[in-house]
Amino acid sequence: MPSYVEDKQEILIRLRRMEGQLKGIQRMIEEDRYCVDVLSQLSSITAASRKVAVIMLRDHIRGCVRDALRRDDRSDDYVNELLTVVERATK
Repeated sequence: MPSYVEDKQEILIRLRRMEGQLKGIQRMIEEDRYCVDVLSQLSSITAASRKVAVIMLRDHIRGCVRDALRRDDRSDDYVNELLTVVERATK
């Protein structure tokens, strides 16, 4: 069972909203809309994506990482994996 199961609906709602925003941006480009308006919408997508990443990361730490640390003595491996995930998410 994935650790994000409790937040699955919220994640899906956010992703669907992002999908709609992306389609809107595509239309804006097709319609030759003003650059600043397009950039503003792109900024919204970036912020929404970060929010989904934060939810997923929080759930991963509280679920997968915590469970792995409880049942296994390879804590360094899990910590290193977590650090890699955090580094990717914050780029």
